[in-house]
Amino acid sequence: MVRKINRSTTHPVPKVRIVEPSGRPIQVRYHCPIEKREIRISTGSRDRNVAELLKREIEAKLLLGIEIQSASEKIRGPEMDWKDFREEYRVLHLATVRDKTAQDAESRLDIAERIIKPKSLGKMADTTALQALQVKLLSGEHSRDNRPRSDYTVRGYMKAVLAALNWAYRQDWLEREPKLPRLRISKGSPMKGRPINEAEFKHLLSTVTVVVGAEAAESWKYVLKGLWESALRIEELMNVSWDETGKIRPIWADGKHPVLEIPAEMQKNGTHETIPILPGFEKLLLETPLENRRCWVFDPQSLQMKLGRKVRHQRPNPEWVGRVISKIGKESGIVVAKEDDSKGKVEKYVSAHDLRRSCGEKLRNMGVPPLIISRVMRHSSWETTQKHYAPGNTQSDADLLHKIVNS
Repeated sequence: MVRKINRSTTHPVPKVRIVEPSGRPIQVRYHCPIEKREIRISTGSRDRNVAELLKREIEAKLLLGIEIQSASEKIRGPEMDWKDFREEYRVLHLATVRDKTAQDAESRLDIAERIIKPKSLGKMADTTALQALQVKLLSGEHSRDNRPRSDYTVRGYMKAVLAALNWAYRQDWLEREPKLPRLRISKGSPMKGRPINEAEFKHLLSTVTVVVGAEAAESWKYVLKGLWESALRIEELMNVSWDETGKIRPIWADGKHPVLEIPAEMQKNGTHETIPILPGFEKLLLETPLENRRCWVFDPQSLQMKLGRKVRHQRPNPEWVGRVISKIGKESGIVVAKEDDSKGKVEKYVSAHDLRRSCGEKLRNMGVPPLIISRVMRHSSWETTQKHYAPGNTQSDADLLHKIVNS
């Protein structure tokens, strides 16, 4: 926003002052006689000398009636252009988080922007605008086929928007911390899918050739078996390497059980971990002869071979592999979530993440202690594992209960 004081009028020259908010960058403030309100400009620094220079520059411009914001400057505050804020948030914050986290945040902010169409940061942070955004997200505005969104999905969208606005508040670009009453979540399973059983998994494997072709089929079956046996996410499985440092690696040591070494940058929680390799996953890995254990463990072949075309890319990325697995799931006809228009849910077929759920459920059915399952799944608590990955089966729990009591 551009501000210009017309010196031909009777407006006095505004007094410029320096303010040092606790724990935040120093501000330069003055009262604009045109807009009849206080203007706050963050220096972006805690250096008093920087603030003094900016103060003198603004005083000179106000005295001469020159625009406060030049073409190369940005006013940071509630009146900050929304597009400028998105760029600052992208460069200063999202660049510091995991790529997947940044992509999800950008996507959700894009949807919020299309719905609210804010001109400034303050307009988006307005409580009325946030309430309207929540209502419109629930109703399905800008969703696929204009279907209503589930309350879980909407809460995720609002969390991303509030995270961005709270970051702006911490930069002192908003006067108040944006708040919105937490969306009440209906009771029921938070899982977007469900674990599948062994018979369903065998059927899933039988449909692979139809989707990827005969030449590539075995490499894709190997990927599916890896997800089924490891409890890894698809992006993690595609980063398992036999020998490359900085990637997820299986480690065998004399006299010890094998472990999976997971670097911090490969982790959703951003911490370096080693976890036990599940016996079924170890057996799968040992199918590869020792002399062939180089580079990537899982290397699904291109679908171009099925079409008789030249292979352009040697190795697909995790996102594309996930999409192909979803096609295999749809071809199998295995439904893991039924359609529910009232909750904005569409019919969902088995996906890569459902195989991770299946692994967690298998471990629970085998009687593996909850804390060990949580460690393998890399969750901070058993409640998270149980809620999203291993809900259990009432009859299985009853069988185990009777066995313990009767013994």
